[in-house]
Amino acid sequence: MMNRTLALVTAVSLAVVGCGDDTGTRADETRSQAAPAPPPEFWSAPADTPQQQADVAQATREIDVCALLPRETLGDLDLGDIRSVTVGLDSCRAVLGDAGAGEVGTLTWHTTLLPTLTPSRGISKQLGDVSVLLVPGRDNDPRACGATARFPVGAAFYLSIAVPDRDSCAVADSLLPGMIERWRQSPAQGTSPDTVDTVLLGADPCAVRAKLADTTDTDQRRLTQCLFGYRNETVTVGYEYRVPDQLRARGTEEKIGDRTVFRSTSLYDSSIPIYSAVVGPELPSGSTAFVPRIPVVEVTSATDDVARQVMSEVLTLFPR
Repeated sequence: MMNRTLALVTAVSLAVVGCGDDTGTRADETRSQAAPAPPPEFWSAPADTPQQQADVAQATREIDVCALLPRETLGDLDLGDIRSVTVGLDSCRAVLGDAGAGEVGTLTWHTTLLPTLTPSRGISKQLGDVSVLLVPGRDNDPRACGATARFPVGAAFYLSIAVPDRDSCAVADSLLPGMIERWRQSPAQGTSPDTVDTVLLGADPCAVRAKLADTTDTDQRRLTQCLFGYRNETVTVGYEYRVPDQLRARGTEEKIGDRTVFRSTSLYDSSIPIYSAVVGPELPSGSTAFVPRIPVVEVTSATDDVARQVMSEVLTLFPR
């Protein structure tokens, strides 16, 4: 069943990649052709081949992370009013507490890809075929806890909780079964009313490889980044929501075709160029934590020539 499911997801994924060669196709239209939600058993068998691993990554991107802990579940925690729910590209953050309360509870959870868990501390257990690790805060402070749940297929989520006057690991432990069950149902992006629709939501950072000749795989799989070989260099393409002022503060404005990009260099090696570009409007006020953010694509490589070429192709995936 797992092989048949992966084959189905692969076939649909290849169809989507083929459509990506049309530079006039908008990112939201490309997302609408994404693979249908996999059946619950999809998450229960290892993904051994690069194509299977790519399918798992894409299926994970298409899960609405905020839907893993809906507001009604947060309200049942008896931690006070829901003050805010804010989003990242692959994360959700909730702040709870009654008005006038001195301390508030904070829950942050995000999707990820992980190898087999090899804990050095904390409590390990199984919930069905899902590996779980609960790690209390520094010095075993019961008010903070980190919980990881990894599915056999290699997808995972991480939940960080800090609540006053409660055992945070006990709170996390009570939430995990429901989160695992919701994950298996693969709630599509937009299921949660708190999720903000942007061109990057569910988008595959490896999609640009269909527009480049003779790219090669690396052994690294990530959700919001793609690492691949091209023209004898290692290229990284990243999608993220970023603080607007950061682009201008660190970068110099340039043009690729008629698109504005910002060139900066790596903090660790000033010879490595980084090209960044805004691909959508600022997210609504209050939807992101602390400060407003904008959808940004970023390309890093060893030389400007390769980085600019890859960025020029990435930008065709997000026409204005």
